[in-house]
Amino acid sequence: MNPNFTTIITPIKPDGVEACRQYLREHAEPRLGSGHAFLECQPLFRFDRIESLHFCSFVILEAAADFGPSLVFEATFDGPKDDFLRQLLQAAPDGFDTVYRWCVGYPASGVVTPELVKEYFLRHDVGADTFFSGSPGRTVSQIKGEGRIREGIVSFLAARCPPSAPVAGRSSGILDVVLREFVRGTADNRWAEQPVQLPWEMTSRKLIVLAAGFAAALLACFVGALVCAAFGYAPASLYRSIPTWFEAADQIGAPINIGVATAFPLIVLLIPSIPLTALHALTGLIAVWLVVRILELVLISWSRDVRDQFFMWRFPLQLAVVARCALVAFLAGVVLFAVVSGAGKLPASAGTAAVATGIGTTLGMLAAAFAQLVIIGLLFAAAWHWATSLKLEVELRPLDEIRENFRRLKLDVARFLMFILASIAVLVVASVMPASIIGGLAGMARPLVNGYFVLVVLALVGVFVAYLVGLVAMLTIGALEHLDKSKYQEPEALLERARENAKKYVRDEGGINRFQNHLASITSVKPGIVRHLLLRLALSAVNLLARFWFNQGELGGIPTILSARWVLIDKGRRLLFLDNFGGAWESYLNEFIDLAAVKGLNAIWSNTFVSAGGRNYGFPATRFLFWKGAQDARPFKAYVRESQIETLVWYGAYPTFGVVGINANTDTRQSLFEPLPPAAIDRLLQRL
Repeated sequence: MNPNFTTIITPIKPDGVEACRQYLREHAEPRLGSGHAFLECQPLFRFDRIESLHFCSFVILEAAADFGPSLVFEATFDGPKDDFLRQLLQAAPDGFDTVYRWCVGYPASGVVTPELVKEYFLRHDVGADTFFSGSPGRTVSQIKGEGRIREGIVSFLAARCPPSAPVAGRSSGILDVVLREFVRGTADNRWAEQPVQLPWEMTSRKLIVLAAGFAAALLACFVGALVCAAFGYAPASLYRSIPTWFEAADQIGAPINIGVATAFPLIVLLIPSIPLTALHALTGLIAVWLVVRILELVLISWSRDVRDQFFMWRFPLQLAVVARCALVAFLAGVVLFAVVSGAGKLPASAGTAAVATGIGTTLGMLAAAFAQLVIIGLLFAAAWHWATSLKLEVELRPLDEIRENFRRLKLDVARFLMFILASIAVLVVASVMPASIIGGLAGMARPLVNGYFVLVVLALVGVFVAYLVGLVAMLTIGALEHLDKSKYQEPEALLERARENAKKYVRDEGGINRFQNHLASITSVKPGIVRHLLLRLALSAVNLLARFWFNQGELGGIPTILSARWVLIDKGRRLLFLDNFGGAWESYLNEFIDLAAVKGLNAIWSNTFVSAGGRNYGFPATRFLFWKGAQDARPFKAYVRESQIETLVWYGAYPTFGVVGINANTDTRQSLFEPLPPAAIDRLLQRL
């Protein structure tokens, strides 16, 4: 079950802003607890009595030029929203009633009629355009319980296995003792044996990506069909052109194959049944694939670090990746064509006929095929060993960029050789099957292979059309960024205000924010249809990625975000950002700057601005939406500080936990009841 959330924004009466602010500071903000309680709620706001509540906070949006003051209450919780609001009004009825008396439209009867109050909250709930959870599927009780299990195991082992006491001879024996005596032997801990229920978005993550890729391929084929038809190349005409393409490849590749046959006579012995047409296309595509792959690896090495990634390098790199994938698809098609065409001709093939004539018996024919399969099997095993060695090489020690690029290239070659050898083995097996069966199968498969080539061509055309549209969009964004320089002040000018803002907004990181922090930010959206469209597209993309890909504890490489939400308010004119994160403010923003998340950060906030001292200040200048921007660290932090709102009230149900620790506790609990090899048991005990 993924956590639920609510973002309730209500207008405040202008004469009640300061009174509301002071009341929240004095009566709602939790205090640093004593004894076992790290955080202690105040009597009028017993958030700790709501078992489903993960986080909640209060902030006030000050009155601006076109906007009145507003009170924001945001919460992250488990279960239905109605149940949470009911529990909220039961846990803090008087406190919430007093606070919302300063808000416009609040029911006069107050909490005497809680259903009216709940309807008021639901009416002002704006939800979130983008939401991210660092530990999806984990309820509050599960997070706390798994934390207690881990701490209990550590204490149990410390008491059971002091330095002078004998311990089990094997690590598996230690684990058996933990399971028998601590987990199963204690009534309060037996719940840990229940299987961990994770959301389907996490358990089916790879299948979702595969389905998304398949849907994208179908869309590319559809677009490619429309474009090709517009230029007079309908799919039917492309289908009829396939034999012509191979004839052209036959004429171009003939000199190459003569040289191959002369230099490597073993190839001619092993693949006598492959048509020359397919062999010519195969060698030509392999040569082009090697060139494209080398170019791709060079571009990767030039822009491996996120600070070195720019549009002028990344766009050609992506085109190279698309071209390489297209070449691999064509190579697979050529191999299929070779199998189908060769299988149809195998009974009359020169190699097999020569062997059968020389031996004169079916047994000799089978022996020749068996010998070929043995040779192919040995070559396949050698390629497998080569690929495995290349994969292990990088695990044992890191390589420099040049050697890493060569390793990747050799690994691709090894995998490709395995694919080719497996295809040749299919041909050899087909050579000893009855001609009627092989001919029938080849006749049935040939239209499918030709159709496959048509789909590959259509998909490739669709992808390049998409990149052409993307190029036009990028040039348009570049023009907008150039125009923004005359409309908005550079954020460097905000550095003078950074110290003043830091004193005003930074919460005490030595109190209840020692391990977790809260950040609230409000920015204005730049006017114009294009800017609004870009912002909504960026928020939608991040929302999809957060749900279906970044659901393993990190967002774009950032492992400290407990939960975050982006909300477009005031009819899309302002962007509200509310975030619960672990660690200090400075280090948290540094993660945005140094990791891949900087691209999403730029794509969102480059469409916003802040106002201060009667002037409008833009986000640090981006290059084609994704690059630079927040990487200019000091102006970026000054911009964030200017947009930041004081958090009046913040509550966290597990204020000493971080995302990494929460997810590690879940992994530990799962590992306790799985069959583990000795090495995995050692890693589990070391993690404890």
